[in-house]
Amino acid sequence: MTSTRILTRRRLGTTSAHHAPARRRRRTRGFVQVASSVAAERLHLNSFGHAYMWFGAALIAVLFYLALAAQVTQSSYDIARLQDQQRQLIAEQDQLRYQEVTLHAPAQVQQQAAQSGMQRMAPLAYVPAQAVAIDLQAPAGATGTDGTPLWQRYLAAVFNKVGGTRDVLAAAKH
Repeated sequence: MTSTRILTRRRLGTTSAHHAPARRRRRTRGFVQVASSVAAERLHLNSFGHAYMWFGAALIAVLFYLALAAQVTQSSYDIARLQDQQRQLIAEQDQLRYQEVTLHAPAQVQQQAAQSGMQRMAPLAYVPAQAVAIDLQAPAGATGTDGTPLWQRYLAAVFNKVGGTRDVLAAAKH
């Protein structure tokens, strides 16, 4: 260890006659070594003091580890509880879906209708189908072609212009 008196002597350059200046050897010390030596100087700790400090540091580390382990354990219990709750909610949701499907099933609807006094009647008549004026045999995208002979179309055009009547050709078809 270097005292302040030795440092002052080195700084001022005063050396005794019988001491030759020693070669300086640079030695780097780690942070822990420097901190422990400074703490020992300031606190005047002996070997038992160092042991108590190491014991205290180890105790703090163990307590920190135990607190962290307890928190991890609590988190795992919370996760397991939430997973169980999720499983229960999914099962309840499946049960409600099943009930909804069975309530709207045709047999259930018919049974409820019978209980309320409703009866199913056979249909009395069907609505007659009407003919569709679309040529289903024509290729897709083809324009509508008129099957009327050409002379009838010219005659209808003349009557439409001269007579002022409209849709002569359409009336002739019906």
